[in-house]
Amino acid sequence: MKDTRPPAYHFWEQLMEQMNNDTSKFFSGEVVYPRQFEVHLPGNHLQPCDLHCSHCAGKLFQKDLGTWEMTALELLRKLGNGSPYHVYGGAYCEPLTNPYYLTFLHTTKTVGSHFGIHTNGALLLRLEEQVGWLTELNRFSTDRLDYLSVALDAGLPQSWAKTKGIHNEDLFFGIIEALGKAVKIRKDAAGKGHSIRLCYLITPHSASQEDFDNVVSIAKNIGVDTLRFSIPFASYNQPFDKVREYKQARETPMKDVYAKMLELHLSVSMDEKPYIFYSGPEFTDIDNYDFKQCAYCYFNMTYGADGYVYKCSTTSTPTMKTNRLGKITDDLEEFRRMVKMNQNPNWDTNNCFSRGARCNRMGIEINRTYAKLKG
Repeated sequence: MKDTRPPAYHFWEQLMEQMNNDTSKFFSGEVVYPRQFEVHLPGNHLQPCDLHCSHCAGKLFQKDLGTWEMTALELLRKLGNGSPYHVYGGAYCEPLTNPYYLTFLHTTKTVGSHFGIHTNGALLLRLEEQVGWLTELNRFSTDRLDYLSVALDAGLPQSWAKTKGIHNEDLFFGIIEALGKAVKIRKDAAGKGHSIRLCYLITPHSASQEDFDNVVSIAKNIGVDTLRFSIPFASYNQPFDKVREYKQARETPMKDVYAKMLELHLSVSMDEKPYIFYSGPEFTDIDNYDFKQCAYCYFNMTYGADGYVYKCSTTSTPTMKTNRLGKITDDLEEFRRMVKMNQNPNWDTNNCFSRGARCNRMGIEINRTYAKLKG
């Protein structure tokens, strides 16, 4: 399929920018801070997430929760803008439930980095009404490189509730209202502030033409920046043969069906707003894991919700203890030691693959591109 992804989804190019286009830095022994330092906040310390999505990538993970936020905040202050992006999401947690979240985001901006937010959005309206969360977010954001990404995953309240595994359909309308408020806040700030993205993972519950038509109408009426459709990949922590079964049962037969259903809605120019695109399953294809060396360590490193530092975001769970680099720390030299440890030229990707761990679309793109570069 034609690659219609906007620049924010071209990950190798972003990595090259971080490394000043100097490929000699790969595995040279020089400590290179990752382009994206990821923080998986531990929910509200009582439960990892407020929803129960059937397609959750981390639903098969062990979901331990730690209490390490103050330590991590101190590390961010010492790290400065060494990593230009601080991304807040979760392998199995919803960051919006965490009481320290706004403090983390403000710290990211204070040190001169950009933030990325990945959330289901269910709490956005309540947080704006109670503490002005979206207003504050806009106030300290600097430009469109900062982003808020909401995984809506449906276009109708009934299908949204089924997809998210809850009964309260009204939360769907709350997310839509919150997105509208976020856009209005930005407009009232003379256009200054973060980008606003919508993500739609197509599940059997939300795969109707009515769902697609309605979410496109919502995105256009609100004025979000982008709307991405894709088929959710198989959950992590599964043998590759099991993931191939999912590919044959769902990804292969449905990818062209959905592309056809979405055809009239997809943008033809990058200048369109919202820019609407379909990211096919080829970007996470299980048969693309044909590389032996992990260069993704130069793009991502993760503070996991359980209180440990992990090689990457997709292995940040006690289920993948072999990918731990150490305990979360506020000691900058210890952090640098872990960065260097992560950039190990002898790490064999089979250490991950044999245990049911695998890369996300960013990791696949970077590792395959690096493998071709090496020849």
